[in-house]
Amino acid sequence: MMQKIRTVGFYTKGFLYIVLGILTFLAALNLGGKIANKNGVITFLQDQIFGKMLLAITGLGILAYAVWRFFKAYKVLKKKDDKTKYFLSIDFFTRGIIYGSFAVSILYKVFNISSNDVSKETMVSKVLQIENGEYIIYALAIIVLFSALNQFYIVYQKSYLKHIKQSKNIESFSFLEKSGKFGIGSRGVSFLIFAWFIYKAASTKNPGKIKGTQEMFSYLHSLSFGDILMAIMALGFISYGIFQYFYARYSSY
Repeated sequence: MMQKIRTVGFYTKGFLYIVLGILTFLAALNLGGKIANKNGVITFLQDQIFGKMLLAITGLGILAYAVWRFFKAYKVLKKKDDKTKYFLSIDFFTRGIIYGSFAVSILYKVFNISSNDVSKETMVSKVLQIENGEYIIYALAIIVLFSALNQFYIVYQKSYLKHIKQSKNIESFSFLEKSGKFGIGSRGVSFLIFAWFIYKAASTKNPGKIKGTQEMFSYLHSLSFGDILMAIMALGFISYGIFQYFYARYSSY
């Protein structure tokens, strides 16, 4: 049962990244689309024919992913004996909360229930009001920086293939490997940019410096050869979404 929940969750997560990447890639090439984030993808789906049905399926899929993350947090604590189990469990549990909250916000839209979303800027603003609160934001920037470096380490060690069953049943193991490498590497670059945003918010004590995925793409677009950079990052997100499909189908983790 949990394996099926996990598979649905990864398929849905991959679908979101692919749509997000396609919309942004088209915007980079001036072929329509728009610079998007996950909420932008949800709005896009909502505007389609049978939008409510698409939202319901997506919301339940992301909820399945959150449930699997909570399950992994529990399993890590039960099975592992080393000290790293607590860090791994906290990581799984935190991501479960993030994706669970996202799933609930999607399902709220399905039933036309208003939700009081707390923005990143509001949260950071409250932290900065605390005495020496900027050091908490600095610490967050360091955590995100290490997350970025970890993405690159995963690519370097090819540990993202660790739980993939290499067999003749996989249509193209080479494509699986390349999509994971490009996709996870792109996520690492995006985390580096997020870490920079958070550092700027702490150093200037300005919560407005906190930015999300949409602003990250806009930042790339503002640089030299911005269209190309944004298009490459968008393709990276598409690759990451494709890898989620492979990971859901072929991994034993």
